Amino acid sequence: MVPVQPQLPCHPPTGPCLASASPSSTNGPPSKLKSPGSQLPCCLPADCLKGNVDLLFLFDGSGSMNTEQFSKIKEFMIDVMKKLSNGTIRFAAVQFSEEPKVEFDFKDYSQNPNPEKLLANVRHMTSLTNTFKAIEYVAEQVFTPARGLRDEAKRVIVMITDGDATDTGNVEAAKKNGITRYVIGVGNNFGGHDTQRYLSQFASEPVSQYVKVLRSFEELKDLFSELQEKIYAIEGNWGGWGSLDPAVLRSAGYALTSLHHQERVLYAVGAPRYIHEGRVVIFDVDPTTSNWTQKQHIAGTQIGSYFGSVLCSVDLEGDGQTDFLLVGAPQFFSEHQGGQVYVYSWDQLIPSGQLYGDLGHPLGRFGAAISELTDINGDGLTDTAVGAPLEDDESGAVYIYNSQKGALSEHYSQVSPRNAWGCPPHCYILSP
Repeated sequence: MVPVQPQLPCHPPTGPCLASASPSSTNGPPSKLKSPGSQLPCCLPADCLKGNVDLLFLFDGSGSMNTEQFSKIKEFMIDVMKKLSNGTIRFAAVQFSEEPKVEFDFKDYSQNPNPEKLLANVRHMTSLTNTFKAIEYVAEQVFTPARGLRDEAKRVIVMITDGDATDTGNVEAAKKNGITRYVIGVGNNFGGHDTQRYLSQFASEPVSQYVKVLRSFEELKDLFSELQEKIYAIEGNWGGWGSLDPAVLRSAGYALTSLHHQERVLYAVGAPRYIHEGRVVIFDVDPTTSNWTQKQHIAGTQIGSYFGSVLCSVDLEGDGQTDFLLVGAPQFFSEHQGGQVYVYSWDQLIPSGQLYGDLGHPLGRFGAAISELTDINGDGLTDTAVGAPLEDDESGAVYIYNSQKGALSEHYSQVSPRNAWGCPPHCYILSP
């Protein structure tokens, strides 16, 4: 049985959904790529990743809270930004009291996505609580291209407040601009029966999903999981491979490859949105009944890394037997590197190392495409290429990794001259 390749539901031209240029149709990229025609492709690029989200924290700086409580709000924002730093979400923060004050905008975050530094100079304003004025201000003055807003991004306000507004008004500007509003009321001022109704005037509908009331500022630290679910729901999701167990295969089918060992053929299926950390599931297919049986799984470790969105099996010696499974996590994020490829030895899928791109490209999407090559350095062993389409101001790069006896080198042997062929942004990425 040859599984049908899943059809993905969207392919926007910008953002994380990247076009793949076939090396055979371009002038200059490595020419010794594995020729097409095999029963299953080596890997399927993730044609439809998560949608972009521009999220603004609108946080209360009025005089009704003390310094410690104000610090809890800062800690909460920093924690959320660190845990959701995956490249598709950009942040801004505006403090409001008598007047709103932009602490940092989307452009600031894109240039330096360091939450502690961005909030290092925040000072508690300690005045009124002009909430309506603040919402209108951010809707009209901060959610703008000049402030770094992305055209295709979904717009979100997470408002944190500890008391009633000292002004009147409405949220029509936010509604008009399509901004989703999640409201967190925190502290003793929200202990009454009318709290939900009061906060609902600021929130999106249904109110039950977009209003959260906390009794104390300490409870903010436990709110991340719930907020994370809201944000991922806003980003959008696709189940994929719906005939299989949805609890195991959230978004399965974004990537698929076959694994050969002796006379046995198994299939690795990528589920990059499984519990938001990603998973690769190994299946055995009964040739008589065509039933799929799960044999093993490999779990991702970082939220939003898109672990399993790209898969590639590597036959090191060209003998028809799989030696390695490569798993891409192109949205893996660290301070200096963006994207990662995990190497697993077949047939037990033992972790055997990781591949990285060059330092200095935290949003480079290294691992957005992976391709098995032929022997390009003459040592009789199969080599591998990894694409990083957003490196070098989105011109992209391709890294070549040579093999050694029984192993794949963790250090690349060469990297393509970036933008050597005049590619426009997003185009320079391998396809199988």
